[in-house]
Amino acid sequence: MRFGWILSAALFVAACGQGAVSPETGTESAPGAELAGEADAGEGPAPAPQTDYAALSGYDGSWFLSPGWPGEYPPGFTVLDADVKVPARARPNPTDPQDITCHLPQYANYQMWNNARSQADDLDYFVATKKFPVTVLEDTEVEFVGDAGIEKLALKAGDQLTYLRYIGEGFTVMSFNDKEFDINESELREITDIGAIENKENLWVRVTCLGGKQAWILFDEVVLEPGVYPSPITGYGEARDIEPGEVENVRTMMSQDAFGLDPASQSVEPPSIE
Repeated sequence: MRFGWILSAALFVAACGQGAVSPETGTESAPGAELAGEADAGEGPAPAPQTDYAALSGYDGSWFLSPGWPGEYPPGFTVLDADVKVPARARPNPTDPQDITCHLPQYANYQMWNNARSQADDLDYFVATKKFPVTVLEDTEVEFVGDAGIEKLALKAGDQLTYLRYIGEGFTVMSFNDKEFDINESELREITDIGAIENKENLWVRVTCLGGKQAWILFDEVVLEPGVYPSPITGYGEARDIEPGEVENVRTMMSQDAFGLDPASQSVEPPSIE
């Protein structure tokens, strides 16, 4: 269990490299911000400002907003064709109209591990996950890691946890009695009704369009646009823009007809390119 938790924590850090999430507000803090108070002013760069995704997007309290995209291999999308223009939004909320036409650069690969692209275009990834209650069916205990190491959360039949987001490798963030816990979802399958509930999430990224305008793009929408394909995987933790000579190989591998990939699903692991 300890190995699994450590792995899930590492995945969460990788997925949320933009900063940590405040349990109270769902906002992002800059990496290392907790140490800022220990250093004298002027000794280093000021921490990046927090992103208040709730205020920014207008999602209501029935959604959990957190930085990064979920999954041990987070999804992404790449632009293989020239002159690709996609509908986008000024505000990351699916109820808003697609009021921006965003011209994307050819060969760009919008995947969280593509650090060069993220830095060059000032990308900002976050996920909005619909909260849902998870009802405990029997008295039980589930393991989590707390301040004292491996601890157990005692639950009784009829208790309700709240699903907040998926991390990776089967781990999810759940809340119970206003506290958050990273729990292996497999531990809940037989003792709760979690298997009967469908998860709903929106994956957003703020991109810089050609010409300098910034816009918000929804993954489920953009991956269906002509000239846009799901990102291939080059290795764990690795991603880069596509080379011109790789375009046709990626196009063949990542086409929906050839690969059978449902763009709204994260259950299929993209193939790798050599």
